[in-house]
Amino acid sequence: MKSKIYIKHFLNTLLGIFSVGAIVSILLYFFLISFEKESIYKNNMQYAKYEFNENKNHIEQTINDYKQQLIALKDIIKRNNLLKNKELLKDYMQLLIKSNNSIFQIRYLNNNADEIIRIDRLLDGTIVEKKFLQNKKDRYYFTRTANLPKNEFYVSNLDLNVEHKEIEKPFRPTFRVATPLYINDTFKGILIFNFNAKLLIDKITQSRIFNIYYMDEQGNFLLHPDEKKSWSTQLKTNFKVKDEIKNITQLLKNPFSDKNEHYYIDKINITDHDFYIILSTKKVYYEQSIKKIRNEILFLFFIVNLIGFPFALFVGFIQSKHVILLEYIINSIPHPLYIKNSKGNFVLVNDELVKFYNLRNKKQLIGKNSYTLNNQKSFDSKEKDQLVLQKGILKTVEEIELDKNNILYYEIIRVKIPYYYFMKNTFLLGIAIDITQIKELNDKLNERVEHEVSSRIKTEQLLAQQSKMALMGEMIGNIAHQWRQPLSNITTISTGLNLQKEMDILNDDQLHKGLIQINESAQYLSQTIDDFRNFFKPYKLKTNFTIDYIVKKALKLVSTQFKDRNIQIIKQIEDIKLNNLENEFTQVILNLLNNARDELTSLSLDKKLIFIESKIKDKKLIFEIKDNAGGIEENIQDKIFDAYFTTKQSDQGTGIGLYMSKEIIEKHMGGKLSFKNETIKYENKIYKGACFKIEFDI
Repeated sequence: MKSKIYIKHFLNTLLGIFSVGAIVSILLYFFLISFEKESIYKNNMQYAKYEFNENKNHIEQTINDYKQQLIALKDIIKRNNLLKNKELLKDYMQLLIKSNNSIFQIRYLNNNADEIIRIDRLLDGTIVEKKFLQNKKDRYYFTRTANLPKNEFYVSNLDLNVEHKEIEKPFRPTFRVATPLYINDTFKGILIFNFNAKLLIDKITQSRIFNIYYMDEQGNFLLHPDEKKSWSTQLKTNFKVKDEIKNITQLLKNPFSDKNEHYYIDKINITDHDFYIILSTKKVYYEQSIKKIRNEILFLFFIVNLIGFPFALFVGFIQSKHVILLEYIINSIPHPLYIKNSKGNFVLVNDELVKFYNLRNKKQLIGKNSYTLNNQKSFDSKEKDQLVLQKGILKTVEEIELDKNNILYYEIIRVKIPYYYFMKNTFLLGIAIDITQIKELNDKLNERVEHEVSSRIKTEQLLAQQSKMALMGEMIGNIAHQWRQPLSNITTISTGLNLQKEMDILNDDQLHKGLIQINESAQYLSQTIDDFRNFFKPYKLKTNFTIDYIVKKALKLVSTQFKDRNIQIIKQIEDIKLNNLENEFTQVILNLLNNARDELTSLSLDKKLIFIESKIKDKKLIFEIKDNAGGIEENIQDKIFDAYFTTKQSDQGTGIGLYMSKEIIEKHMGGKLSFKNETIKYENKIYKGACFKIEFDI
């Protein structure tokens, strides 16, 4: 039996290894080809940069040669005063055109753009002096050259020569080089060469590796390996570069990042308008490189497979031994375990599951449908298995009743296992853990937990009530404090009015004024009661409010006591909206303000300061209340948020204010309340005090 398992698994393993190897080889082949294509592109990039430099150098060198000839001609004109001897100037210009076969036109235009001398080389090579001369004042090359400094040059675009508004045939690719002529710093006109660029083009468009294109600023072809597409703008054939090179826009942004690994581009800014050189690797050269790489990769794969075959045999042998090890591991698990296919048939089971069903061996389960088992202790359910197939995992506690006095509890963990071999299969792994004893212990523990939680809730409620009552005592003191002055005003005014009446000196204006003052004081008393009553309303719903509103609301309730104690409030509020528990937040602020007030009152300071700040930092609302009372001693800092901890005398503090403030902020409002001692700079003085910080996520 074991030998059959070995052989079967050995063959399956070999088949799997070769299948995976074939897939990996194909993927690796395409990856390496892609990698080598990129490598070819990068290698050719060096050649492309060389070609670009050569093209630029040839063009620049050719144009520089004509610039030097123009410089020489200007020097001859100046030295020999040839503008006054036109016949001699013509002789020099004819000699110059005869000595250079590429020049097909030399002209001198005076400062009014009149053609004074024009010598042409005709298509058959004949050199003639043009008798019909024109004014070129409206020609771009005159205006641009005339506006140059005396030692500068104008170089036209590369285009086809035009005669009498028609393109000359056969085509003569043309560069125009011109320079202004100054005599004694006086502008006398321009000298201009038209030269045939065909030899230059033949030289710069020859490459063993690349096809070479030139593109003008309109995105049309200047030069193309297919001559029919050259001079597209002038000939109005409008062969657009973008129609042939789809990614030309991307290439213009990044000349060496062609996603097709094929094109390179460079800008030439030597002439009147910029143009571009585009290189593309020749198809023959590219395919030869790819073929060579492909053969090298295939040879490498052959060597790897030759070496890998013995290794595959060894792996197959090791894997077959793992089957026996897997059987041992599964049977070592002390809980019933199974693997089923998606139809509910058992594929793999352990010995514990056989014992659970009171069967003799695994054959009675393997291949059998779990939903049709007629067994009192079965916990298999088709509905639950379908749920696992949808969700991926399911944990349940199931009750198996053996008889009325004997009930077992099992925690069943079912897991969906997608499995990919030659095709996709889905299996269900299940393990049943007997938790009967654990459940009995949990039931007893739950009873104790419920009792403890109930007791803790009552304690929390008592603390909250004590905190509210302590704050209410503070508020009643504030009410009495704020009522003292308006009540005194009412008494004084009413007594004064009564005395004036008895002395018969009370007039209507005095009576009216006194009654208004009494009414204002009474309104202030009423408003004070409303403010305190609103604070103690039991709002538990979250509302929208601003930080500035809450601070003003809190200070309104306690401002009188702070003024009487000469405590200065410094606010730096960034008015931020918040959606939370308004009255609870006000209660926390009052607790922190009252604590700061008590600390400052106990000290003899020149200035007693409380700072209230709010801001947004790192997507958090930061609210801080600081004082200059010296800070909190290090040995009690860990205890200040404990219930019933206080540094005040027993008749002055309950020790639950800070505890309840932390509970409100962190458990009810979803924020964080923390503390630290901090140094504060105010009006060029350094103070030390406590800083309580509240944080909310925005």
